[in-house]
Amino acid sequence: GASAPTLVDMPELVLHQFESSPFCDKVRRLLHYKQKPYRTHEVPPTETLVRLRRLNPTGKVPVLEHREVVISDSTEIARYLEDTFPEPPIFPTDPKARALCHILEDWADESLYFYEAWFRFGLSENAGEFSRRSSQSEPPLLRKATERALPTLMRNVLRLQGIGRKPPERVLTDFDRHLEALERWLGDGDWLVCEHLTVADVAVYSQLSCAAETAEAQGVVADHPTALAWMERVNGATSPPV
Repeated sequence: GASAPTLVDMPELVLHQFESSPFCDKVRRLLHYKQKPYRTHEVPPTETLVRLRRLNPTGKVPVLEHREVVISDSTEIARYLEDTFPEPPIFPTDPKARALCHILEDWADESLYFYEAWFRFGLSENAGEFSRRSSQSEPPLLRKATERALPTLMRNVLRLQGIGRKPPERVLTDFDRHLEALERWLGDGDWLVCEHLTVADVAVYSQLSCAAETAEAQGVVADHPTALAWMERVNGATSPPV
């Protein structure tokens, strides 16, 4: 059989993640796009309370380790990857385009994220399934308790943010408007900001793709063929090599 990998063979990049997180999906896709091998450490949700804080005091994922360097937050990780591995680029060179890239990434991370969370955890018909998925890395003794706690925790977050206080039909209408705006912005272009894929494309894609794991969001996305075609382009450019 094949021999076990030695320390020399192990990738220098280690991604501490929740596999189901759109922010971790964003980082994985950026690593694939830059063709950088990496290892993952799946963080049990309860580990964010203690162990993960040794790497990241906020207790949040993703966290990327590269040799002696530790970077947390997907936005900071994207910038670190660009500085350390500049080819292929994920940021435009033009200052105005770079500013737009920042604005669209922030739209994805700070607005679209809450729609993704609402579809997966805010809707009671989906919350059980996605809580089960998110709890699989927990030790068996903690798994059921985490699975039960996650929907309440996420619904509290959504209520505090505001989206969780809206009636479902209003959230669906608002989400549809975001897709419509995305299509109008794309027009007949291939990418959101410039002539090549950028972190803005990946950030927006990851939120929409995770949301579209639910039938409710998938139904909205399916009504937007230009957005769907763009999503297929982003997925094709950032999926792991077969």
